[in-house]
Amino acid sequence: MEEEILTQENEGIEKDLEELEEEEIEKPKKTVKKISKEESPETPSETYEGFMQPARLGIVNTITGEIIEGFEIGKEEGVVQLGKTILNKLDKIAIASGA
Repeated sequence: MEEEILTQENEGIEKDLEELEEEEIEKPKKTVKKISKEESPETPSETYEGFMQPARLGIVNTITGEIIEGFEIGKEEGVVQLGKTILNKLDKIAIASGA
């Protein structure tokens, strides 16, 4: 009697295993396709690229991003330093007065 129950359970397990194997076979397998550099020319080959920006001299508001520029490099560096100092002092006065 016990042997019959055990063989019935084994048969059930074997059927379940066969069904699982069939499901695994039927599932489409995911494939990873590597794209070569020749196939996708719009993607850059390197992460970092060099650039050149002409030298500029000016004053920038670090809060709003406003830029005051148009000063000549070499000749007006002192004017920029003076303007920066004046604007910072005026800003501190405006904050202190509540304006």
